[in-house]
Amino acid sequence: GGRLQRALRSFSPPGGAAAQKITAMSLPPECSLEATPLPVCFAQAQAAYHWVDGSSLGGADPALQQRVADGLAFAEKAAELVSSLSVFSANEELEDINTGDLKYLLLPFLRAELILRIQPEEAAGCHDVRLKHLRHAAALLEAFLRDLEARRALRAEARAGWEEACADRPLDAAASRTLKVSRLRAASRAKKALEALEARARGAAAAASADRDDGDEEAGREAALVSLEACSHAALDSLRGVAQEQELLEAVASARRENGGSLPAPPPPPPRAEHETLPGLQQLSLAPGSRIEMRAGAGGRLSYGAVMEQLHTGEVPGLHSLSVEEGMRREEAERAMAEAERLRQMGTREEARRAREEKGYDTEEEEEELRKARAKDDWRDSHTRGAGNRRNRS
Repeated sequence: GGRLQRALRSFSPPGGAAAQKITAMSLPPECSLEATPLPVCFAQAQAAYHWVDGSSLGGADPALQQRVADGLAFAEKAAELVSSLSVFSANEELEDINTGDLKYLLLPFLRAELILRIQPEEAAGCHDVRLKHLRHAAALLEAFLRDLEARRALRAEARAGWEEACADRPLDAAASRTLKVSRLRAASRAKKALEALEARARGAAAAASADRDDGDEEAGREAALVSLEACSHAALDSLRGVAQEQELLEAVASARRENGGSLPAPPPPPPRAEHETLPGLQQLSLAPGSRIEMRAGAGGRLSYGAVMEQLHTGEVPGLHSLSVEEGMRREEAERAMAEAERLRQMGTREEARRAREEKGYDTEEEEEELRKARAKDDWRDSHTRGAGNRRNRS
């Protein structure tokens, strides 16, 4: 049970329940980063990422930036140790990797996410520094997804998203929306599956026994695969955000180069005639004697902002609008009035029926009179001397 819980903590997805509980491991003062073993470096990097990802501090907060720097240092050291120890081989697929080593496939993802959270100081050239960080993070995210693809670790939804990111032409809007919905559902399923594994791990820890090593190994590997799936979807989302921010910063850098190092001044507004107004509701001419004419000024003009402030109050004549609650109350009142009118009409018909009964009209007599009238009409239509017979017409 203890081994299973440790394995699950190593494979917690971004924003998962276990991620919020992970804290940095305390190192002895005499231990330096160079002497830290690989498992400890990875645990420190992952703990820093989860702490930063779940923190409510601002992006430029010194404490958060210090944690980002510490986590990034441990992640860089862990990546260096993975390379020097040859933990993975180039032709090794997912099934050939040991369960304890699967977590190290997350190192490029952790490094990229920590790099994206670096906030350069507001100074000259800060946009260039941020652009450099974006390019570095994009390269790491692409390497992470490419590595999972080569090791056949990408599930169907994540593989489709990665193929879309690598395609020369973007998908049409409908196909892109369908793919995004399927990826969101797959990420949600992965998170729920990992939460179920965590619950099972807690139950296994409560009833721990010596013959559960095989079950712990299997559950730990399942947790690793689910976490890799969740992180692959997070990497695709981050890669898309990086591309958008990079495009924006490159456009800003290009505008600075063309203008001698500073952004160009905004274009002046187009010239307008003296009495010309902009399109839309910008100014209102109030009729004399209105309640807000004194407030509007001698010219009888009211600004757009003042009208918007009084739009729901009814102070502006002819522009009174209803809030959601007022509209619901009005609809309820209209339904109540319609129901009352229907009941009133039913009462009127009932009173008429009772009046006929009081006058002595019998229902059977009325039916007999109606039958005689219909028979007379039929005789007029069919008899040769009937007024309605067509043969009798000249």
